[in-house]
Amino acid sequence: MLATAAAQTGGRVAGRKLLVLQDTSELNFSGHAASKRGFGTVGNGADIGFFIHPQLVVDALTGGIIGLAGASVINRTDGAATDRRKRGPDEKESRRWLAGAQTAGAVLGAAEEITVVADRESDIYDEFARRPANVHLLTRVAQDRALANGSRLFAFARALPEAMRYEIEVPAKGARAARKAVVSLSFGKAAIARPLTADKALAPSVTLSLVDVREIDPPAGEAPVHWLLSTTHAVDSVEDARRMVFWYRRRWLIEQMFRTLKGQCLRVEESQIIEMEPLAKLTVAAMIAAARVLQLVQARDGATGQTLADAFEEADAPLIEALTAKLEGKTEKQKNPHAKGTLARAAWVIGRLGGWSGYVGGGYKPPGPKTMYDGLVEYDAIRRGWTIARLVRLP
Repeated sequence: MLATAAAQTGGRVAGRKLLVLQDTSELNFSGHAASKRGFGTVGNGADIGFFIHPQLVVDALTGGIIGLAGASVINRTDGAATDRRKRGPDEKESRRWLAGAQTAGAVLGAAEEITVVADRESDIYDEFARRPANVHLLTRVAQDRALANGSRLFAFARALPEAMRYEIEVPAKGARAARKAVVSLSFGKAAIARPLTADKALAPSVTLSLVDVREIDPPAGEAPVHWLLSTTHAVDSVEDARRMVFWYRRRWLIEQMFRTLKGQCLRVEESQIIEMEPLAKLTVAAMIAAARVLQLVQARDGATGQTLADAFEEADAPLIEALTAKLEGKTEKQKNPHAKGTLARAAWVIGRLGGWSGYVGGGYKPPGPKTMYDGLVEYDAIRRGWTIARLVRLP
């Protein structure tokens, strides 16, 4: 399943600039502990479950989701490791970050440019030193590393001259309300020294571009926004620096995919499957489905500019048109507003099949993940019947 999905994604990327978003999330099955077999523990070391680590491929210019490049399932049956400093980089669980970049480089080789985007957990010297030649990295910094000149990374970043200030939208998260924030932007370049514990065969230093974003005067009681990013891209201008920040903020899409996987749509953590191996296979299938659902949500208003080929086969086009004709009403507001051959046109159809009214504005909302999921279930059933009807001449 995963190889097929990755091959389909790789076939869509020729000549495109890509972001490959990778992250790790846990699936917790503590509510079914008595009926599960062969499961390890999750992050708290007590509840049963396993971890998933997908690579979600996004068009860097439009934000349109293209598909999955790969994914791994990690079952921590021996608990969290306590001897990680004694093990080589390829023996550690953190190997998944470099493996994800290597997978991206192999599967997406036809792309014009590949940038793997990740959060703090991916701040690993080994990954920067061993990245594939056709892959750039963009990572949020976690470690106050030693620099080749003997200074420290955090102090170097604080001393970077301010290049500009601008306003960003800070989304709501937990108890934090959404707000606008004025941030200071700085950028520079530093040579990161090889850690003392790293493999001596690695390069003694790696030169990276740094982009530092700090909130000015945050509201009382609110933690200030602060992102220190490191990248293998050259950052020589304010435009370059802002592009890195913009690309890093695309990382929220993989968080949305995890919510789609665990929430109302697919509810993987509610599965009654007993054995680990078949549940892992189900989870891989569910990740592919979650990426597909979110792809349609992103494309629904036409902003991503994607064609039908980013999610459907050529044979789907006449069915999309047949369903459009059936689902459209008589007034202009009840028509599919998107051009033929676009993914937005297909998203309108899938949304309508999922129960969406077709209206936007005036209190009506566009179709969300649950509606798109329901619509895809309906569409796939219709497509099977459509295919059979075209292959079999009924009496």
